[in-house]
Order: sequence, then structure tokens, then C-alpha cells
Amino acid sequence: MSPYRLWKNLQVHLRRKHPDQMSNLEKPASAQVKNPKQQRLALRQQQKIAMESEIRAVFRHCISFPVPISASVVADELVDTANEKHCITILTRWSQCDLERGVKLRFSQRWTVLCKHDTVEHVLPSGTSSHIEKELLSSHSPSGTIQAVIREDAGHQYVEVWGQNGLEKSLDLTALNKHGKVYEDAQFACLAWSPCEKKLLYVAEKKRVEPSAHSSVASANEDGGLVLLEEQDKNIYVEDWGEGLVGKSCPVLCVADLNKGAVIVYAGVPPHISPGQALWAPNGRGVMFVGHWNEPFRLGLKFCSNRRSALYYLDMKGNCECLSAEGVSASSPRMSPDSCWIVYLQGQVFGPHRQCLRMMLYDMKNRSTSVLVDVVRRAEKGQFAGIYESLPSQCWSADNERVFFSSSCENSKAVFSVDRTTGRVTQVCGLDALRLDDFGSVQLLTIQKDLMVMSCSSPNQPPCLKVGFLSSVDQAEDMQLCNVGGADVYEGFDWQPMLITPPSQEENHQFSGLNFGAILLKPYNLPERRKSPLVVNIHGGPHAHFAADWNATAAALTKLGFAVLMVNYRGSTGFGQDGIESLLGNVGSQDVKDVHRAVLCTLQNETTLDPDRVAVMGGSHGGFLACHLVGQYPDFYRACAARNPVINAATLLGTSDIVDWRYSSVGIQYAFDRLPTSQSLISMLEKSPIIHAAQIRAPVLLMLGGRDRRVSPHQGLELYRALKSRNTPVRLLWYGDEGHSLSKVNTQSDCFLNIVLWFKEHLN
Repeated sequence: MSPYRLWKNLQVHLRRKHPDQMSNLEKPASAQVKNPKQQRLALRQQQKIAMESEIRAVFRHCISFPVPISASVVADELVDTANEKHCITILTRWSQCDLERGVKLRFSQRWTVLCKHDTVEHVLPSGTSSHIEKELLSSHSPSGTIQAVIREDAGHQYVEVWGQNGLEKSLDLTALNKHGKVYEDAQFACLAWSPCEKKLLYVAEKKRVEPSAHSSVASANEDGGLVLLEEQDKNIYVEDWGEGLVGKSCPVLCVADLNKGAVIVYAGVPPHISPGQALWAPNGRGVMFVGHWNEPFRLGLKFCSNRRSALYYLDMKGNCECLSAEGVSASSPRMSPDSCWIVYLQGQVFGPHRQCLRMMLYDMKNRSTSVLVDVVRRAEKGQFAGIYESLPSQCWSADNERVFFSSSCENSKAVFSVDRTTGRVTQVCGLDALRLDDFGSVQLLTIQKDLMVMSCSSPNQPPCLKVGFLSSVDQAEDMQLCNVGGADVYEGFDWQPMLITPPSQEENHQFSGLNFGAILLKPYNLPERRKSPLVVNIHGGPHAHFAADWNATAAALTKLGFAVLMVNYRGSTGFGQDGIESLLGNVGSQDVKDVHRAVLCTLQNETTLDPDRVAVMGGSHGGFLACHLVGQYPDFYRACAARNPVINAATLLGTSDIVDWRYSSVGIQYAFDRLPTSQSLISMLEKSPIIHAAQIRAPVLLMLGGRDRRVSPHQGLELYRALKSRNTPVRLLWYGDEGHSLSKVNTQSDCFLNIVLWFKEHLN
């Protein structure tokens, strides 16, 4: 067929699929030239345009599904006393990506649930969603009649109180000038109503006044008073809490008195403690909070549950008391409805940055602490494997007898409950439970008045919300669940979880008998005798987890014809503490072998996959493993894409906000006063991908964030220069205003487009 006829066929195809993009393509360059070479070049250009358009459209489709981020029960009205019928209002908040504007939008929905006793009879339509603008935090009062919002607008931050008749109160926090910016992050932030509903508790940055020339100035001290700053202090270095918490250094507890229109900064917090996650003590006579040690210096806190911290009580007179053990980490304090009990999570300091946590129970009356759920070393197949993530803000049953939470379990995420008296853990819902076997992941958003609100999804099903009452954990199979919102979509591909046993030569003899997992996504309806290329997707962390939930990137890759293998190598969460600890000192070997073993098992069992077209991708530690794989198996993997990868752990030592992990990963115990030795630096270097750079032959795509505090972008540059000097195909994308996660919508879209084009170019 002639180039011109090829062009005409392509033009018809493009006009059918993308009529809005054909206006500039009506006159093909190939129709105006006679040179066959020019015709072929023009044809390739139009094919590239069509390919890019399809990639963008698929990614836009997959990333645009709303994701629920929170839920709360805001009203419960009895409408029929005789028949015990009542009407419950649920407020849900969602996040949604808008590729047209390159932003993440947030919106709210209200659902009305008609119930009889403990059964949902009907769910009324939600009506139109409401766009949430410039909102940092929000919280409904205990009675549900008013809502507090902290909002930022035109450089000022405000506390707003909304009621049935609109805005009832507004305080300009910036004008009051009692503190700096309000914290809205997951590590410190809170917005809590006092029991009397007249005060609001929140966390903000301590007030700092920049010195002016030729004068001394005042700044708030730890008691909220003023201290003088000398001119010589104007350039003094101020630490912060690292990646994702840049500029957050000295948090303070603040109370907005709504009647007086005033803000008070709580005094009495020890200066070596940074408070957060605060809640009111019973009767509002004090506050309880998690305090993180900030001495001798701060380490990165985001994604790190191994930072020294404790649970404290602070009374109105400024007396501060530690309620938990010393020398451990503490997080997620949650008070029971009767204010008699507090549960919180406790872990070890240093070592793995994410770990299996204990759930502790504090008896407010007897002032005693006990272990409610202990660390799980390893679990039987499909059984509870421990707690790895924060608790829902509302997690207690109405009778104060049970605590509910979500946790990773092998390749899935499920909801569990623990009995306060016996400590018995029961799976409430999740994979193969309560007729939710169509979903690979169930995340508990809230339980209030024994009504559970859960987000459910699978690799081929975007998130939806389900609600249901749970009257007894012993009758969990009788729980009735109703759908209240979200996508009702099944994407056209298949998925399956895998459990893999390492062969004897790859066993860790200190932690023998450990399995690991993977999740395979496969496209449907392949052309006859055509095999799919395989993309191996590796999570970062390394102590993180791929659950069988909705993953827009993996779904989009599968819809574009790739099979995707997501590997939970030994060291991932969801498989017990032994699996996590087995990786210490074995990075660059055990995890690399696990990923490659998962690929070999998959190719052996799936004849529809092409073993000659395997690519690998990952971010952070996932990028570390991706680069290791193309270096250690240079004839196997055909292409690589790495986001902010660790390339040389020895040169990263002085630039990362989590310097402790640089030591722990190679099996060296960390202490604040530890100095590098030649032996430790050699160990870090020997476990790094850079030592295999000379063997890399697969084309490598690097994507780096210029403001990454966790893994310096100079890590990727180090590999880039090593490959360039050896004429190995390499391409580097630089996102100057991005951090470690490369999370901006436009950045995600650009990365995805470039990854797919890179793989298509080098796998075909």
C-alpha cells in the first residue's frame, strides 16, 4: 500500500476517534510532497499524534474517578418512635483530578439513609455535589448542629462556624496574630470541638517575627509569650519536619474561644516536644495530644511511624503529664464515646520506618495502659496480619466495647474489629467476607452510631461507598450493605492476586518460610496469537504495600494493552513484622530477587505474556529496585522508568531527611550521634544500583522532583551521567517545583505519557 493510501486510512481512523482534533490535520504533509522519505516521516508524525491522543484520553478516563477521603454522620433523627425508624445524614468528602485545569478538586456529598433499628431500608439520592474551595480543615460539632471550617483566602486564614442559617461566626486568625499558619497535614493537624461546643482546638506554627534592620524584635516563646530576637539571629537556621512538611517546625496547641472571639496558645508543652493530633480530655478540662521529640534534631516524619513520641495530658493550668511509655512511638489517639477509654498505636523507634504496630488501651479511670492488639510476627494465609496504618478518626462502637480499623492483609486491605475486653480480633469485611469478594480492598472511613461507611474498590473497579450496621461481630455474615455513591464501573480487564514462595537458594535463613505477594492485571480480548508486553510496577517505601484497589496508573496501562505486575516483595507491609525485618541489611539483593522471582513465576504461568517484552518501573525505593533489575539482569528487562530513585545510598546519606533509614536499610543500628565510617559507606555503596550502571543496557527514563527532600534529585543525575558517558539510552525529565511524590496533576499526566511512549518505543 502506498504512503498516501496509508495516510488516508489513518485520517479516516482519526476523524472517527478524535473529530475535535482533526481541524489542523485535514491537509496532510504527505499529500503535498512526492518524496517517499518525507511521506514516511509525515505518516510517523501523524501516528505519534494519534498515539499521544489515545494515551492522554485513557489516562484522563482513569484518573478522573472520584476518590472518597472522609465520611461522618452529622445527624440522626427519630422519625417513627413506634417502629424505631430513624433518618441518618452522612456527609462524605471526595477528591477528584481535573486534567483540564491540572488541579485536584474536592467536593462534598450528603446522603440520607432511612433505617429501621439497625437495618438500612433505603438510601435517598444525594443531589448535586458541592465544590469545596480553599478549605483546610472542617469538623462537625458533637451535636451535629454546627460545623467549623478553617479556610484560607487572600493570604488570610479564618475560622468559620456554619449553622442552619448560614455563617454564624468568623475569626480572622491572621489578623489576631497569635500564631503562624494552621497545620492541615496528617501528622500534626486536628480540629476538635470542646464538649460545650464553644471552643475549637487546633494546631498551628509557633509565631515567629523576622528581625528588622538595626533593631531587636519580639517572638512567641514556648508559653505563648514574647521573647526578644537580636539582629544577629535573623539568619539562624530553622529545622522543619522534612518532605511534605516543609516550613513546619514548631507546632503549638491553639484554642479559639468562639464566645470571646479570641485565640489562646496553650502554655505548658515542654520545649523539646512538638504537639499534634490533639483531642479534648473529658469534660473539656484539658487536652490530650501526641508529642514528637524534636531534640537533638528533627528527622523526616511523613510515612515514618518510627519517630520517638508519646501520649500527653495537658491541663488548663499548664501542667503536662506523659501517659504512655518512654522511648517508643505513639499515634492515632481515639477516645471512646463514654470518655472512659483511649486507644492509640505504639511502635518502636528507628529501624523500619513503617512497621507492624501495637494497639494500646488506656484506662482513663485507673490511669493504666495495656496491650489490646500485639505485633503480629507472621500470620497464617488470609488471616489478620497486624496493624500498619492510622486509625479512623471515629473507630469505636456505640457500646464502647469494640474498635474498628482497616489494615493490609497480604495483597488486600480489609476491615477488622477488636473486642476491648478480650482482645479478640475479627475480620469484619474484606476479601471473601460479607459478599464483598468482588472487591480487593475495603477501607473504613468512619463508624458512628454503629453505622459503618466504607470505601470499596478493586484494580478494575473505581471506588464506591457502602454503608451498613454491624450489631454483632459474631453475626458479621448477616450484615446488610448498601451502596451510597461512587463509580459503578467495571473496566475491561482481569486481575488476580498471587502468593509466591521463594526457592531455597533465595531464602532468608534468619527469617525462613516467608511468602510474598503480587497482583497481576491482564487486558481482555487480545488479538489472536498476540502476547501482551509486561510492565513490572514496584512500590516504594520499601515498607509499603500494593493493595488490590483502584490504581489509576496501573488501570490505564492495562487499558492500553500492557499487562501489569505489582509486587509486594518481602519487606512490604501486610505480611507480618518478620517480613519487614527480613529486609534490613538485605536491600539490593533480597528485594531484587523477589521482584525477579515474581516476574519469572508470572511468565511461567501466563502464556499470554511476552517474555521478550518486559519493562520495569517504580518510584523512590521502587525506582531503586527498577534500576537494580536492569543492572543485575541486563539481558532480561527491555526498558526502565524510575521516579526519584535511590541510586547511591552512600552519597544520599547527607542529603536525605530520613538519614536513619540510610543506616537501618543496610543493617546498621542508628543513633543521633552516629558518624559515617568507611565500612558503613562501603556497605551502602555495595547495595546501590550505581555499582551495576556499567552493565545497564536497557533504555532508562528518569523523572526527578527538584524540591525532593527525601531522595535528592542529584541521585537520579548521578545515574544519568553514568549512562550518558557509556552511550546507554537515557532521558531525564526535571520537575523543578515538585517534591518526592511527583503528585501534581499535570506532573502525573506528563510522567504517564512519557512512560508509555518510552515503553512503546523500546518494547516494540
